[in-house]
Amino acid sequence: MMNEKQTELYYFFEDKAKRLQHEINLEIAKIGGEAMLPYRVDLLYWVEKSRGQIENCRLICRLLEDRAEDVDTETVLRKLRETMESDQDSIAELQRKREDIDQTLKQLHEEAEYYQKALEVLGR
Repeated sequence: MMNEKQTELYYFFEDKAKRLQHEINLEIAKIGGEAMLPYRVDLLYWVEKSRGQIENCRLICRLLEDRAEDVDTETVLRKLRETMESDQDSIAELQRKREDIDQTLKQLHEEAEYYQKALEVLGR
């Protein structure tokens, strides 16, 4: 029997595995099927990485249900740490991009104000 925290984790990882599988299926369908993956190395890499994440999610769910026999928990923990570090790197990169976008938007708004003023002044 799982406690409340284990149940929450179980549903999170179960849902994540389902969402990833759905995304994989959509992307593979967009390129014309699994046979086309070797021609899209970028997508192939993403699919393989995502499938690995799905396996990790399913393994965590089995561990939470106490159904995982002969599992090397150190390997699982190492993979979780790697995923967490990779996710943190991705978050940091996205935050940097967001800051760049925000700065660009600010500059564009300022320029737009000058263009508006120029139209007002020249349009008289």
